[in-house]
Amino acid sequence: MAAGTTRHRQARASLAAQLELLNPQRTLERAHAIVVNERGDILRNPRQTKAGQQRDVTLAEGAARIGVASVQPKLGEM
Repeated sequence: MAAGTTRHRQARASLAAQLELLNPQRTLERAHAIVVNERGDILRNPRQTKAGQQRDVTLAEGAARIGVASVQPKLGEM
């Protein structure tokens, strides 16, 4: 019975560690940001915003409302 309890505890710890890797906060701590539109939808493509719009940005240690000055469809293009 003790061996079964130990295996169960180890499996639970493993699952908890995997779940922690998926935590959005961990992504933010790696110097990423989450940008959302006025409806709260996460933006994944620069085509989802336009110059002049306001966007909410979540960072590792807080949030900011920013204004979009310009949009680059691909990195390196301006």
